[in-house]
Amino acid sequence: MKQNLATIAFYNVENFYSKTSEESFLPSNLIKWKAGRYDEKLNKIAFCIAKIGKSETNQLPSVVGLAEIENEDVLQDLTDNSFLKEGKYKSVIYQSLDERKINVGFIYKEDDFIVEKSEPIRIVFKDQLGEKSYTRDILYVNGKLFGHKIHFFIVHLPSKIDKEINQVKRQYMMQTIRKRIDEILSENHSERIVLMGDFNDTPTNEDLRLELNTRANVNELKKFELYNPMVALQSYSRGSLMFKKQWMLFDQQLFSKGFFDHSSPFEMLKTDIFDASFLKNSSGKSISLPFRTFVGRKYFGGYSDHFPIFTILKW
Repeated sequence: MKQNLATIAFYNVENFYSKTSEESFLPSNLIKWKAGRYDEKLNKIAFCIAKIGKSETNQLPSVVGLAEIENEDVLQDLTDNSFLKEGKYKSVIYQSLDERKINVGFIYKEDDFIVEKSEPIRIVFKDQLGEKSYTRDILYVNGKLFGHKIHFFIVHLPSKIDKEINQVKRQYMMQTIRKRIDEILSENHSERIVLMGDFNDTPTNEDLRLELNTRANVNELKKFELYNPMVALQSYSRGSLMFKKQWMLFDQQLFSKGFFDHSSPFEMLKTDIFDASFLKNSSGKSISLPFRTFVGRKYFGGYSDHFPIFTILKW
């Protein structure tokens, strides 16, 4: 009997600015795109996405959440790329007020997923002096995957580096997501929800577990909790990025209990890190680490400082 399989993926693509934007620079403000560099990154990211879940499903991913995308131009070029063109992808992105002009986005195969609603969840922060500050929007998309309703939240939480400022932002963003999820589940606790993104923290972090109400064991999952399969993948020898010389699993996918009810049309077969050898440095001190586009001001011409993550669903 033929199995119907689908891939849901997330990928932080590391400062993917557009070719024509005046803001096409890395955070240092000193490294601008040069001729060919944008096209090289475009081909690499498209090639990578095309390979995620391919060995399991023999198909392109059905939906992909993305972080560190500048604008719609980048997504259009990405979905038009020869490696992805056969997927007939459409995209969803909203321009946030983030200081770096970087956003989260969403691409989907229109034959697999039908968008019914999308919106940016924008949060404005104020300091003690009333000065406003911003970060990436949370992207919400709902629709039907193979005819079955799913809600997607795509997030890129602020880093924990500047703890005094960003910790408040992180907590408020997680609380906002949790509130929206509770609203959905209050109407129907069997709704299927996927929260995915770069959380800039590990799956076992206490703040993340408490604010988002997560559970590591699917068999213990209660109706308002989210299952986090990434906990089982966390180790000292593998992760989605290297941070302070340690493997970390900041990139995560979380699932509501509706995926595991008897009435669910979906069965979760696998959640994993896509850390194929072509995404890694092949030599030197950084061997086996993510093959990056830039390291500091030096151009390496790689993919990203993150590996993608993915889940295989049977339906």
